[in-house]
Amino acid sequence: MNNIDIKKIIAPCLWSASLEDIDINLDKFLIIERILEHGGDKQISFLFNIYIKEDIIQVIKESSYLNAKTVNYWCCFFDIKKGDTRCYTKPSLHLWPAS
Repeated sequence: MNNIDIKKIIAPCLWSASLEDIDINLDKFLIIERILEHGGDKQISFLFNIYIKEDIIQVIKESSYLNAKTVNYWCCFFDIKKGDTRCYTKPSLHLWPAS
């Protein structure tokens, strides 16, 4: 798979990043995080073909970007305890929606 194909696959999940500057190895946390949160079948397939399971699990555990529903799904998928994730132990403070 060449760089152009990779960028076409990940582009829908990384709309806020400059794809010209993305490095598949150096930016793996960001790429995995955004694909887990926003990816479809094509992106998820790419994710499992490019990265090892341990890298994906690390992102699920450490990300402050992933929402609770996403973390819950991937915890079920990988049999991770929700208490082992940042999402459930150190939730970020969202100022929206206003109550």
